[in-house]
Amino acid sequence: MAANDYRSPTPAEKAKLDQSRAMMVEGINEEKSPITRLMPTMTKAARDQQKSATTLRNSVSEKAREGEAYNDAGYKKGGSVKMAKGGSASKRADGCCTKGKTKGRMV
Repeated sequence: MAANDYRSPTPAEKAKLDQSRAMMVEGINEEKSPITRLMPTMTKAARDQQKSATTLRNSVSEKAREGEAYNDAGYKKGGSVKMAKGGSASKRADGCCTKGKTKGRMV
């Protein structure tokens, strides 16, 4: 996906995502339960619940899922990245490497 190629989920999509998250947590907790470890059928039921939660989550568009993840991450809107002390920014990440200094040797 390209940068900013997402959207906020609709209320119906948000409800599906919340339900899928709750189902996944419940399935994981059931799978970790000591009683479940004794009964293979309960383990299978817990895994089936996780699979159905994944299916429900995948029924929501990828753009809406990305938008929810981005919004929940708490990123601020706009602005610029501040440069590290000691110089100008370069095309090479943060400017710590310059052309031709290492010549393929391990530093």
